[in-house]
Amino acid sequence: MWNRNITILWLTQLISYMGDAVYQIALIWLIFDITGSSVITGLVAMSAYLPAMFFGLLGGVFADRYDRLHIMHIANISQSLTVMLIPVTLYYGVADAMLIGLLAFARTGFGTLFPPALNAFIPEVVEKDALTKVNSINATSMQLAYLLGPAFAGVLLGIMSISTLFIFDAVSFLAATILLLFIIKKRKPLHPETHATLQQLKSGLKYIMQHRSIGYLILLTIINNIFIMGPAIVGMPILVKSILGGTASDFAFVEAGMAGGMLMGSWLVYRFSYRLNNGLLLLIGLLWDGITYTFFYWVPSIPMAIIMIIIHGVGIPVITITRTAIIQRNTPNEYHGRLFSMVHLAVVGMTALSSALVGILASLMPVSAVFLIFGIGAFVSGLIGLMSSDLRKLN
Repeated sequence: MWNRNITILWLTQLISYMGDAVYQIALIWLIFDITGSSVITGLVAMSAYLPAMFFGLLGGVFADRYDRLHIMHIANISQSLTVMLIPVTLYYGVADAMLIGLLAFARTGFGTLFPPALNAFIPEVVEKDALTKVNSINATSMQLAYLLGPAFAGVLLGIMSISTLFIFDAVSFLAATILLLFIIKKRKPLHPETHATLQQLKSGLKYIMQHRSIGYLILLTIINNIFIMGPAIVGMPILVKSILGGTASDFAFVEAGMAGGMLMGSWLVYRFSYRLNNGLLLLIGLLWDGITYTFFYWVPSIPMAIIMIIIHGVGIPVITITRTAIIQRNTPNEYHGRLFSMVHLAVVGMTALSSALVGILASLMPVSAVFLIFGIGAFVSGLIGLMSSDLRKLN
């Protein structure tokens, strides 16, 4: 039964992540094309990730309190309806940076419900010893989607308008939620907590304060993502367009290159994770993430950017897969929704701040210099984590 469920979840993620990959290319490129401003582009990117800071923890509480499959359905359908409004505004000629930013904010607000529900659902149907490998397999859905999605977007942009990419994203959410209908649930589901929402939230925060290694893990995630996410979301399209003279299709193929590197990284985790503790693997991934970012300071062309992004992408799943497995294996399932919402808050919330910061810095200096500075910062965050024996010993 769990083989069937994991297969369905993998296909669900593949489809929805393809929509996400296409959406991210369309959103950032559209805003930068409309305004020509790196600052406004960074602010709109920030608006697309701010909901995690406001609603992320509540998403975790809901995942521990209500049916997790139902939450995933609600998240998908709501995102589909919201993103469909963007091509409507473009069609009627009323779209501007502020309106698109508001719609992006709403889409991500609904999206904050999905990750904690999904990551908390997986341990319900997978044995604890198999979690790292199952997470590795599940992660390939995202990487394959981010390989195929941008390549598909690059081809599509050559024959259709950018509005088509938003429509594709909306349809992908509907297709994903249809697939979720075929999940087979346990006959005796876990009994969710029924305490008041605020009390649940406090108990989740109390848990990470009492379990130092998990608290360190989340804190390190916050620090690292300040340096990592902004260059990836805002810096890369500016680098491709303003420094390397590339097109939207070039940007799409650069993004596809990153997904190719992530696929390689997922295979490495699947193949060799038993040789090292998950905590040590995660810290190695952080160091790799930072040092490879610095190389973009010297990238002279689109082909070289694709090669470098492939190398950089290898380290990303080493971080995300091991972090997920650490929480799933070392904490009670009744806390998983809240803990994964904290991780989601750390990643997406810091993406909002980092995107705005990169947009501002890119208006003051060459964006290649931003990659160098942020890469050094990310590498140092990995060194700080390496100093913690609690983190190194986590498995």
